[in-house]
Amino acid sequence: MKNLIILASKINKINSLIHVGGHIGQEVNFYNSLNLDKVIYFEPINEFADVIEHQISNLPNFVLHRCALGNQNSSKLIYIADDDKEQYDNSGSTSLLEPQESSITFSTSRSIEVKKYSSFNYTKIDLAILDTQGYELEVLNGFEDKINTFKFLIVEFANFEGYKNQTIYKDLNKFLNLNNFSFVTQKKKVLKVFPNSNSGSFGDALYINNNLINKSSISNARFKYFILNNFLTDFLIKYTKITYWKSKVKELIKY
Repeated sequence: MKNLIILASKINKINSLIHVGGHIGQEVNFYNSLNLDKVIYFEPINEFADVIEHQISNLPNFVLHRCALGNQNSSKLIYIADDDKEQYDNSGSTSLLEPQESSITFSTSRSIEVKKYSSFNYTKIDLAILDTQGYELEVLNGFEDKINTFKFLIVEFANFEGYKNQTIYKDLNKFLNLNNFSFVTQKKKVLKVFPNSNSGSFGDALYINNNLINKSSISNARFKYFILNNFLTDFLIKYTKITYWKSKVKELIKY
């Protein structure tokens, strides 16, 4: 994710960001090193939010909201991964979506507050980072018209339903294209070339507001997304160690 943020900042200046699904604020030190005007965290689990609050207590440009973001103002059950409770240094699997059966166990759930981003009085934030374990589309819907106030979006994606009713990558990409954002590049891990009900590929993708690029770049973005997200490319990423293909993939993901 850090590399995607650095790339975005080279394309256009980033002065502020929101991080949705902050977990325990593993990125606080990195964000602080960027000298941003404002960093806004959204984290609904109090135990995790406490860790973030401790880290940002002397950072006046950081803000913490103890809630989740979604497509309506409400209360919802959140499913808390057991490994999240036991190991604060992991990547986090807790989600507002009911998990599919896997090696990760979710023995606890609780009711938490969910708000639409549009209900907050933020108007000039440059970058939104969504790390919500399959809930990204609901968060984006809750942006409403404010989605176009962002220069960049970094969204977590998967091409399989790790959680029940999770939006898969191609539908997430379609939504973003319809809402004036174009694909720039992604950081992806391939577990299975042909996805099934509990495995496939996943990662983080960087999108740019179409107002910052020309029509040719918008067309190229659609082609680039297709090239980097089909079974042949996934096969090469997972199984091939030939330097030629590694270099070609690197060329394709350059902006």
